[in-house]
Amino acid sequence: MSTSLSPAEAPISHQLQQAFQAIELIAQWEGRLNTNHLMKLLAITRQSASRLINEYKMRFPQNLAYNPSLKCYEPAEQFIPSQPSVALERYVSLIEDQLCAMSTDTAAEASLLRIGSGHHSPEPDIVRPIIQAIRQGLRLDVAYASITSPDFEERIICPHTLVNDGNRWHVRAWCEKNQDYRDFVLTRIRGVFDAEGASQHGREDDHGWNTWVTFSIEPDPRLNEARRKIVALDYGMSADTSGNVTREYRVRAALLLYWLQQLRVDRYRERPEAQQIILTSQSRADLEPWLH
Repeated sequence: MSTSLSPAEAPISHQLQQAFQAIELIAQWEGRLNTNHLMKLLAITRQSASRLINEYKMRFPQNLAYNPSLKCYEPAEQFIPSQPSVALERYVSLIEDQLCAMSTDTAAEASLLRIGSGHHSPEPDIVRPIIQAIRQGLRLDVAYASITSPDFEERIICPHTLVNDGNRWHVRAWCEKNQDYRDFVLTRIRGVFDAEGASQHGREDDHGWNTWVTFSIEPDPRLNEARRKIVALDYGMSADTSGNVTREYRVRAALLLYWLQQLRVDRYRERPEAQQIILTSQSRADLEPWLH
């Protein structure tokens, strides 16, 4: 005797899995989902987007709750992703590929930047209101601790960009306590409280963010010639007009220290085999104003 599967029990195709992953990424990290997201992201009609959301709800009814005042779906309290790879890194990859299509808001077009893949993903409950504040240009009340101030204290920040430095996630924001733009490590934010109105400090006012600096690296001169050639290959270096083998980088000044740490030229090591590359002497002089 054969038994037929209900629609909710039928196998999920690979194409449907990808659509469900997009639904869960948007719901989990942005906190709001509607048909417009899927229409632009998947290049489908409103009817098809609505059908996808309805099928998702049929299979995972506990995950989404409709908010009639906002006319969108939000992650329910018992939201549990059904698909793999719904970490913040995957969300950022999705947005990097489709950001212009997903939002007509020009304030959102550069709201995410990634240097490399992160090792630890912060909690969605922390990231979600920060992303919304970036998109809507809001001030946020957060509880934050740092190495210099280890006790959690409330701060008002005006966030404009999420940044992954290759190790940790940060949010670049104006800090009302210190009256300047700073980086806040997301895993050091214990709680995000109410939005505190419109922000008067956006990305366009962040001098360190909008300033670009150039620096060059070269093989550690303590290495012999054969080893210097190998290092040059590793980093894609080439000879300049003077015959010096270097590679040039152009980065935002606000992210300079992260780049130097990632390249491991932020400090000088005793063994050249461990150091391998160094900043050129000219670069060390040029970058001095940004290293403190």
